[in-house]
Amino acid sequence: MGKNRDRESLIRIMANTIVHEIVVKHTNKPESENFLNSEIIEYRSQAENSAEKHNWNNKDIEHIRKKVLKKIKKKMEKNMQIYLFQ
Repeated sequence: MGKNRDRESLIRIMANTIVHEIVVKHTNKPESENFLNSEIIEYRSQAENSAEKHNWNNKDIEHIRKKVLKKIKKKMEKNMQIYLFQ
C-alpha cells in the first residue's frame, strides 16, 4: 500500500481503538468487557504495525490527529443515535 492508503487505514484503526476504549469505560454490560478489551488489543497492535511502516512528518501527524477526532465524533454520534432509538 502507499503512504496515503496506510495513513487512512491508520486513522480508521486508531478511531476504532479509541471508541472501544470509551465504550469499555461506560458500558452497562459487564459481559461485553472481555470482548471489547480483546478488540482494543488487536486494534492497537494493528495501529502500531501500520504506524511503523512510514516516517510521518508533522503535516501527516496533524492530518491524522484531525481525521481521527472527526471519525471518533462521527462514530460516537452514530452509536448514540442507535442507542437512543432502540
